[in-house]
Amino acid sequence: MNNHVSAVCKSVHYHIRALRHIRSSISEDVAKMVACALVGSRLDYANSVLFGATQKNISKLQKAQNLLARVVTCSPQSCSSIGSRLHTASTSK
Repeated sequence: MNNHVSAVCKSVHYHIRALRHIRSSISEDVAKMVACALVGSRLDYANSVLFGATQKNISKLQKAQNLLARVVTCSPQSCSSIGSRLHTASTSK
């Protein structure tokens, strides 16, 4: 399980860094589409495996999702109202 979560997080962070490089050149709508296509698919892939995952693993994935939201919305790190703008769901139980 830890290996799967680490691989997903590594892939997600790679694509978030790539999105960050082009974010200023694209609109928020396009950024949302890119985020869903590239990163969302990696977060959703084999998520049934995450049933019963430890809080540590869930936290890693949640942090990656939060980072993606900040990059898409060009928000500062301390912004807490991003989820309502993007209609994202929390991964907490």
